[in-house]
Amino acid sequence: MRFDYLNLLAYGHFTDQMLSFDPEKNFHLLFGPNEAGKSTTLRSITHFLYGFPQKTNDAFLHGNTKLRIEGLLRNTKGEALQFTRRKGKKNTALDPDGNPVPENTVAAFLNHMPESQFLNMFALDHVRLREGGESLLESGGNAGESFFTAASGINVLRRVLENFDKQAGALYKKTGSVPELNQLLKREKELSKKINEQQLKVQTWKAFEARYRELEKELGALTAKIKTLRSQKEQLQRVKWILPKIANRKNLLQKLEALGDVPDLPDNIAEVRAEAENKWNASRANLDKISRQLAGTEAEMKEISIPEHILEQAAAITALYRQVQQYEDDEKMLPELEGKKQQLQAQLMSVMKEIDPGRAAVENIELYRLPSAQKEMIRELCKQKPLLDQAYESLKREGEKLEKELAKKLEELAALPDLPDVEKLEAVLAKVNRAGDVEAAIHELAAECRQKQRQVEEAVRTLPLWDGEAEELVKLPVPGLEETVKKFEKEAEQLTRQLDSVQSRISRLEEDIEASEESIRRLDSIAEIPSEEKLSAVRALRDAGWQLIRTKLETGHWLETAETYTKGEPAASVYEKHVLEADQIADTMRLEAEKVGEKNKLLADIRKFRGKKEQLEKEKSGLEEALRAWESGWQNLWAPAQIRPLTPGEMREWLQKHAQIKSLMQDYEKEQDKMRALHDSRADCCNALSAVLKTFAAVSEGQPLAELVSLAENELKRVRNLAAKKDSLETAIRDLKEKREEMQTEKAEIGKKREAWLANWSSAVAGTAILEEVPPAVAESLLARYETCMQLYDAYNQTEKEQQAVTEKMARFEEKVQHILETAQLPSNGENAAVAVSQMYQLLQNAQQDDAALKKLKRRLEDLENERKEETEALEAAEAVLTELFQQAGCSTIEELKQIETAFLLKKSFEKDIRQIEADMLDAGAGKSLQELLDEAARFDADSIDADLAETGRELDRLEASRSEVEQEYGAVKKEYEEQIRGANMTAIEAGQERESVHAQIASLTEQYIQLKLAAALLQKGIEFYRSQNQNPILNRAGDIFARLTLHSFDGLAVDYNEQDEPVLMGVRGGENVPLNGMSDGTTDQLYLSLRLASIEKYAAENEPLPFIVDDILVHFDDERSKETLKVLLELSSCTQIIFFTHHQRLVDMMQEIAPPEAVQYLAFHGQKIAVH
Repeated sequence: MRFDYLNLLAYGHFTDQMLSFDPEKNFHLLFGPNEAGKSTTLRSITHFLYGFPQKTNDAFLHGNTKLRIEGLLRNTKGEALQFTRRKGKKNTALDPDGNPVPENTVAAFLNHMPESQFLNMFALDHVRLREGGESLLESGGNAGESFFTAASGINVLRRVLENFDKQAGALYKKTGSVPELNQLLKREKELSKKINEQQLKVQTWKAFEARYRELEKELGALTAKIKTLRSQKEQLQRVKWILPKIANRKNLLQKLEALGDVPDLPDNIAEVRAEAENKWNASRANLDKISRQLAGTEAEMKEISIPEHILEQAAAITALYRQVQQYEDDEKMLPELEGKKQQLQAQLMSVMKEIDPGRAAVENIELYRLPSAQKEMIRELCKQKPLLDQAYESLKREGEKLEKELAKKLEELAALPDLPDVEKLEAVLAKVNRAGDVEAAIHELAAECRQKQRQVEEAVRTLPLWDGEAEELVKLPVPGLEETVKKFEKEAEQLTRQLDSVQSRISRLEEDIEASEESIRRLDSIAEIPSEEKLSAVRALRDAGWQLIRTKLETGHWLETAETYTKGEPAASVYEKHVLEADQIADTMRLEAEKVGEKNKLLADIRKFRGKKEQLEKEKSGLEEALRAWESGWQNLWAPAQIRPLTPGEMREWLQKHAQIKSLMQDYEKEQDKMRALHDSRADCCNALSAVLKTFAAVSEGQPLAELVSLAENELKRVRNLAAKKDSLETAIRDLKEKREEMQTEKAEIGKKREAWLANWSSAVAGTAILEEVPPAVAESLLARYETCMQLYDAYNQTEKEQQAVTEKMARFEEKVQHILETAQLPSNGENAAVAVSQMYQLLQNAQQDDAALKKLKRRLEDLENERKEETEALEAAEAVLTELFQQAGCSTIEELKQIETAFLLKKSFEKDIRQIEADMLDAGAGKSLQELLDEAARFDADSIDADLAETGRELDRLEASRSEVEQEYGAVKKEYEEQIRGANMTAIEAGQERESVHAQIASLTEQYIQLKLAAALLQKGIEFYRSQNQNPILNRAGDIFARLTLHSFDGLAVDYNEQDEPVLMGVRGGENVPLNGMSDGTTDQLYLSLRLASIEKYAAENEPLPFIVDDILVHFDDERSKETLKVLLELSSCTQIIFFTHHQRLVDMMQEIAPPEAVQYLAFHGQKIAVH
């Protein structure tokens, strides 16, 4: 498939932007500067093929509903698809007629390839290219992943596989404890064990079950009675509501019966009858009006009369009328032409007499006509004469001047002194100059050294924990690895986090204890809730008193503890008080069983919370000890440097600053070394210059380098100036001598030309009125008169011919006028031809106006006849409708029809009301039929319904009160019953519920884990299958392309095996395999591109080819590799269309250099021109 054209009708900032792709070429290079619309055009391709996204940034000029992209696709079978893409949710592809094009039709041209796959495989820019190279590196050169990545264009394959493994590992590990599934499986085991230990004992609740079931049964019986009574009440209420409806229905049926037999008519009888009646009346009135208009039109037609034959000559008369003005102009021109002819004849005779008075006559005119060659010869000779004279005189003056100048140059040359040898001076000065501006370098380097020193001092000054010198600082034995500090930092963070967590849990436990104690105080404030311990204590006192009394009854003596127990009160009274107190506490605990249970639970919770708190306090102490140990280790790490460290984060920053100071110190020492080298270089230069300059000038000891260089340059300049002056004088003398010889030769040639001119002049003026001795200026004047004479004669002849032509044209016009007058049978009164034509034209206009009016009346007559026919048909149609209504109603007049119509409408109203009443009855009938409702109402006495309703209501109220009492008792028993069950089994129930939740989580996470493992396995299997099927053909072709793209720095590609026996892709260089991590970024980009192009070639060979869209992929390539890549892409265009976008002019120049014009089409954006060389 290929694009034939793409037209951005309304898209982005484009309006009707046409991109027409040459059908004879398969490589299209689109060039434009930045902001020209390259990115917009790239987006338009996918939006055209696959539709606009829901949100687009390309609707800023044209609204969303106005966006349009048009194009034409063509496949290899020759089938074409032209459509326009609009933005919308459905039917967004439209054919040229605006009809929807099915998306399946468009998809068939794209091999049913989804948008994401098309973008990955057939769209490539420099970002995707770089990502592809990085993907190859990430995979370690894995052969399967490399081939699959390049073929599919999916550059994140390795990251996808790693992400699968990472997600699966986060869910489950065989020997792990942190992943979610591992934790859930452990929790499930704990819950199962807990449930087995907390099963409910049956004998604790059997006593309550019998009472619970009895009350449940009694409550069910009461509920059934209430339901029956409510049904009776609803039936009484329904009958009470329906009885008036039944009476109204009966009344309407009687009225309907009183109407008698009324014929059935249309439901809209009134509208139909009124419409037909109105149409009949309107048609009757319109027919009368049309008849009057017909009579008037026929009378107007009879009044019009048109002359015969005049219209037949309309074209001829009109044509003559247009020529009238010309005819009148010709009449005026004849006298003017006669005057002009006589004037020209007089001027001709005057000029002829000036040239040769003896032969001045019109019949002798040919004697004055000179041949063109002779005239041109005379003119040319006239021009040559002054030039030859001038050249001769000029050469004479220049010769004299040259001799004087030559003598002067010879004198100057003789006066110059001898030149010294400067070769050694030049060599030493060149050596000094190669060393550069040493003084400036020393000055600049000194400033840099001072700057470096200030930087070091400032960095040392701002470094915390140090007050010494920089030299001592860089030698400090500080920790060498930043990772060591990071390790301490991580340990501190972990310990602090754990300590904070433990402290937070302790605080929460303290809050829970306080909340439980507050709940106990709240229960005690409502009523004193005795505990089991208090009851046991009171019962112990009661039993002790009974033991004393029993001993007294059996032995007759009190025990020794009796005095302590009674405290002086009668033993029976004390015992009785304890018995009453124990019974009272027991009764209270029974009556407040729910609150007692709640208080016991709260007390148990407090004990549990305090136990956990003690454990956490121990854990907190351990963590604090670990933190102190960490602090000791941290201090010991810095002890060799005698530094009391700050926090690890701060010391990590301190180490970074310390490293920066060391780097600054190293830079400073390097600058000092450079300074010493520059001083040595300056001394060498001074010594060399001093030694060589002594032969030219006086040099003092210790003179600065700059002065020595300046002195050497001045001496060298002086000698060079003398040498240049000598060379200049010698060259000038040589040139002057050569010029003198040339001038002598030229002067001889001018003399010969002057002699030849005299001979030519005599020949040229022979046979004319020009004498040989006449100066050239006079000869030119006479020659001009000869030409004037012939020009006047030619004008005289031309005027005579014009006069004759005008006379003949007027005669022809008059003949045409006479012919039309005779043909049209019009009278001729001998008037001027122009006047006759004007009169005929006026008659023609009148006749044409009358003819148009007659035609208009005829058309009006036809329209009236058609209207009369239409109105007649409308009248007949209205009569047919009324006749049909008469037949349905059984009448013959409109008045009778209206009466029957009124009875029919009344019948329809009664029937509608009856239907509405019956519908209301059925709605309220609880599913019963109409007859069942009528029968039900007949069984009741209307007068006793209200009394029956009141009695039923009272019975319902009594039963509701009874049920309420039973429900209260039932609720109390049920609560105690369930609490006894729940008291022993609540822990098991809660554990069971939690286990069910854990099971659900395990099932969900297990499914995710299986999906991730299966996805990774299937992807790996698909990658390996693709490699096994495509490795050899793609590898060979990609190897050839890779060798070319790398300019044969690599010989090709090969597949080898790594340490894990996995096939990996490698480059071949000099017979050795090179792994991908041994290649540069640019080379891996070119390797990815080679695999991608080989895959596209294979796809195009096996499927319908798709266009390859390329966007500036060569931005990171050098010129030679860019040129080779363009050659490879040009070869690829033989099997698929390539659209190459760029804003680099150098790529355009490269393509024009390597590709013939017939192979590439060059397109540009925004009117930009591409210069095709």
